[in-house]
Amino acid sequence: MTQVGVALDDAALAIASGAAAPVVAPSIVDAGRGQRATAGRPAAASVRTHPAAASSRHWFDLANGRPPSQESLAIARAELAYRLGEAANATTDAGEPLPGGPAVAIVAVPAAFDGAALARVLAIARSVALPVESFVDAAALAAAALGLAEGAVIVLELGLHHFAATRVDVDGREARRRSTRVRTRGGLVALQESWLQLVSEAMVLKTRFDPLHDAATEQRLYDQLPAVAAQAARGGSAAIGLAVGSGEGALRHEVVLSRDQFAARGEALYGDLVAMIHELRPAGAPVTLLAPARLATLPGLREALAAEFQGCEMLLVPEGFVARAAACLPVQNAAPAAGAVPLRRGLARFDAPLGATDGPVVGPVVGEWLGGGEGAPLELPTHLLWSGSALPLAGAAIEIGRMPAAGGIVLAEGLAGVSRLHCTVRDDAGSIVLVDHSRHGSFVNGERVAGRARLRAGDRVRIGDPGVELALISVGARHGTPQG
Repeated sequence: MTQVGVALDDAALAIASGAAAPVVAPSIVDAGRGQRATAGRPAAASVRTHPAAASSRHWFDLANGRPPSQESLAIARAELAYRLGEAANATTDAGEPLPGGPAVAIVAVPAAFDGAALARVLAIARSVALPVESFVDAAALAAAALGLAEGAVIVLELGLHHFAATRVDVDGREARRRSTRVRTRGGLVALQESWLQLVSEAMVLKTRFDPLHDAATEQRLYDQLPAVAAQAARGGSAAIGLAVGSGEGALRHEVVLSRDQFAARGEALYGDLVAMIHELRPAGAPVTLLAPARLATLPGLREALAAEFQGCEMLLVPEGFVARAAACLPVQNAAPAAGAVPLRRGLARFDAPLGATDGPVVGPVVGEWLGGGEGAPLELPTHLLWSGSALPLAGAAIEIGRMPAAGGIVLAEGLAGVSRLHCTVRDDAGSIVLVDHSRHGSFVNGERVAGRARLRAGDRVRIGDPGVELALISVGARHGTPQG
């Protein structure tokens, strides 16, 4: 192979080259503590039976802001070498072997990787003879490769031990990362651990059999979880069970769990994802949410997003997509030097978007609207709730600040971040809008208003820091259709 793309997504670490399918697998590998020669090899199939022998945190440790242990560095090096060996043995779609070794590599990195982390990654890559031409921001690359329409894109990540959201702005020429939010508590491993506990509790309650009392039955249950959770996400419920014993004495212990039961265990993670999107989205603006396909298998997540982001488009890309896109990028330096390597946070939009043709994307790119598309019914607020009073909005223009016009809401002197005339909530030809006049900003559901934002029943407006909060309510049904 001549050019490879590497995506350092620990939930689906991927290497792609040319016409071959990308090599993709979760970064749960043998730590090599018993036999160093096995380090870096896949260990998901034994992670519950031999947990001390497996590692899932080495890439997380490299990117987590603290100097990683020598063990984490060694495991990451061993895994990358093993994955490169797999990629070298891959064949084209026609079954032909790929020529040569990597002449140049482009590495797509998740949101949490800072300069120090990239220096560690570069040292590891060079130690396994992987010549890195450049690092690219994975979120910006995904948006550029899809050829999305101009506007804001929020790219979601769900790693083994972290989750993140990155805002990418797309214009006619490029996709560029603007800001990001990262949470380093939680991720797929913690979520699946909570699901294991859910299944165990349900099984003990129904059959008095505890599947976690034995490592072998625990591993068998763990192996089923992704498919069972995906089935519950699609169909509303799913059965999961184990056959214990053999012959005529064998017993099958099975429980049926609902989507809501799975979703309840992910509620904290889903809530944080929603909060991060709110922080990154301009208030009320239509945005595209871009996520790896694995998020569609999480029961209740789509419903949580739909409840908050009506009319926003959500795109799901297959695992390995970003590595494929990196393998397709134009190379700026065909002979990487031994010194520093740049990080590119802005990338030109692809001339031929991946997924729009029969190009090198494996699997579909799925688009869907959350909560209905443009033109979906919008419940308009009828009153603004403040300090125990409900102020009618029909035909009104309510000024808010330290010195509003007569009939406005007067906020006390001394509140931080409050202007004399801070904002106005008004009836605008049947829509209720907030117009921001301040230097400090007005926030709707945690999102900063960029000039003006349309409001709906249930929205909450925050002014100041930490600020005061006003609620939009609907007394009696009043529906409308959002205007352009």
